[in-house]
Amino acid sequence: MKYIKKIGKVKDFYLRKGEEIIVTAHNIQIGDLLLDAAPDDDIFCGNDVLLKREHSKKQFTYKDGKWIEDQPRYGGSFRYFSENLYYSREFNEEKHLMKYSILENGEETLFDIETERLILLHQYIKQHSIYIFPELSERSLLFYTKNLQFLWKYQIDEPDVTINFRGVTVAGDSVVVVKKQRIKDSFDSLYSVEGYNILTGNKLWEIKNTPFYPCFNIGPDNMLYSIHYQEDTLFVEKIDPVDGALTKHEIKSGDFDSHTRISPSTAALYGDKLYFTDNRWKSACSIGVIDLNTLK
Repeated sequence: MKYIKKIGKVKDFYLRKGEEIIVTAHNIQIGDLLLDAAPDDDIFCGNDVLLKREHSKKQFTYKDGKWIEDQPRYGGSFRYFSENLYYSREFNEEKHLMKYSILENGEETLFDIETERLILLHQYIKQHSIYIFPELSERSLLFYTKNLQFLWKYQIDEPDVTINFRGVTVAGDSVVVVKKQRIKDSFDSLYSVEGYNILTGNKLWEIKNTPFYPCFNIGPDNMLYSIHYQEDTLFVEKIDPVDGALTKHEIKSGDFDSHTRISPSTAALYGDKLYFTDNRWKSACSIGVIDLNTLK
């Protein structure tokens, strides 16, 4: 690894359309462009959309070389899926309605979802033009088409099991992978992984009581990869989203010892390299890289 440069006093760092965004107390640098910022401004960037929130109140989107104030229909919560697609929402507790406004290329669509509980921030699956709405109970997911036609509902009936929403992943041609969590005690949980056809809700496969914490990254081969560290050994688990076939690989290294602390949630996959962090106990932290071709 070669040291290139150091930038000091950085508040936030993002990539937008492949271009670096560096946020300091007084500036936002986008490539060679320098924008003014106030010390108490909150700057965010997601889905290639740059946002600025002033004094935790007004929010602006950077578009066409200028800041444009966002004026959503509902002020409770709104989110961008892309520069030209975002929603706002609010919950009418009395009528048990989640009210939505979706704005795409300037055209607004209004719709309601009947629900006894608040619906959390949802996903938009671009390759399938499908919305996934998770309910606050952490026990159900609602699937809708882009034109807001209801498709199906995923529902857990077991009283001590919940959905881990960070484990809802879309992979392959039409598979949604759902991670379930059963809490054994305050220090331990059991996890299961299920695959469904995202269009029909037909169940394709299930892996019960996985020996690892499923936190998936999608590889260039469309396989699901997760890492698992146990008893001074690092493993890579690979799941085929089509049939749920599980393959487990032990990663050999002389760098693992009793001080090693590797969390699956730190893993990130770029190309055919799986990156992870070792938050070592009583020692300096480090970054590791696994080549998925050689599994070294």
